[in-house]
Amino acid sequence: MKFTYWVAEIKDGDRSESIVGRTRHECEQKLLAYGDQDKYREPVKKTLLYEDVFDLFEMVTGPGAGRGLG
Repeated sequence: MKFTYWVAEIKDGDRSESIVGRTRHECEQKLLAYGDQDKYREPVKKTLLYEDVFDLFEMVTGPGAGRGLG
């Protein structure tokens, strides 16, 4: 299976503060709504390939996981 999302990573700070969206447009709209766009990098497309929901769970909760994974 495949999970695709867009992320605008925060430049200085914890990855959990990055902005994510289902589409590039959604991610860009969140950047506009939150303001302070200079704190974030340009949105990039990320894709995770996984075999089942447990595999996906292990990917996102394991070491080095979090927003920006992919």
